[in-house]
Amino acid sequence: MAAISTRQRFGARSTAARIGVWSGLAVITVWTLAPIAVMVFTSFKPSGEIFQIPPTLLPSDWTLENYVSVFTTSSMPQALRNSVVVGLLVALMTLTLGTSAGYALARISFRGARSISLFILLGQMVPLTVLLLALFRMINALGFNDTVVGVAMAHLVITLPLVTWMIRNQIAAIPYELEEAAMVDGCSRLDAFLYAVLPVAGPGLAASGMFAFLQSWHEFVLASVLTRSDESRTAPVALTEFATEFDVDWGATMAASVILTVPLVIAFVALQRYLVNGLTGGAVKG
Repeated sequence: MAAISTRQRFGARSTAARIGVWSGLAVITVWTLAPIAVMVFTSFKPSGEIFQIPPTLLPSDWTLENYVSVFTTSSMPQALRNSVVVGLLVALMTLTLGTSAGYALARISFRGARSISLFILLGQMVPLTVLLLALFRMINALGFNDTVVGVAMAHLVITLPLVTWMIRNQIAAIPYELEEAAMVDGCSRLDAFLYAVLPVAGPGLAASGMFAFLQSWHEFVLASVLTRSDESRTAPVALTEFATEFDVDWGATMAASVILTVPLVIAFVALQRYLVNGLTGGAVKG
């Protein structure tokens, strides 16, 4: 009887714990998704309904007027193209430089390797505003001011330090015996890297590239300082044109925000498996 009573008490505590965990997850989910729901539904409301009292979540008259305005009377289409180009350039440059540096830090032993690794991470600790003037002068001196290439080069400051560490951990988790076996079979070190290491590190590289793209996609401060014209302005900066000195077109702002969010959701769903595997693959060595 005592054993049965103990099991019942344990089962009751376990059930209560599960209820508590699921309740907490439900609260976090609602807290996270509520602003997104407001953004989406507001984008389908006519302007006169957005500020009605009492407020409503669902629009009574659904309209695509805000989306038509975004695509026909604003610079958002050009800005979206600029954001895609900048994001792809950032992902490509970050992977190229980060993979080279990450491989060197993971495989090549030299004096100061640990100090250099820690120094690279300092880039994540410096406030971005501290670097604005220096970055602006550097990009301007290179002749890339007010260009998508200049914005992409500036975004490397945000993406490269952490991506280098992510790739370093990925490569360090791959047994060096794979490269040794390839070199014994006649491969050079470069061939061993290309044919033995890269295929295994593929999920990590995909996760790193996606991380770099996402960081570039929603970056505002650097893009707002380095761009002036519609030919180079990115989407987060273009969002500001819906706000004037005395008014804000909230319907168009919400519609443009939805348009900015949809590509990220599609990319995450398409690459979710690689992202999860890549972020966790370097957690355990061996």
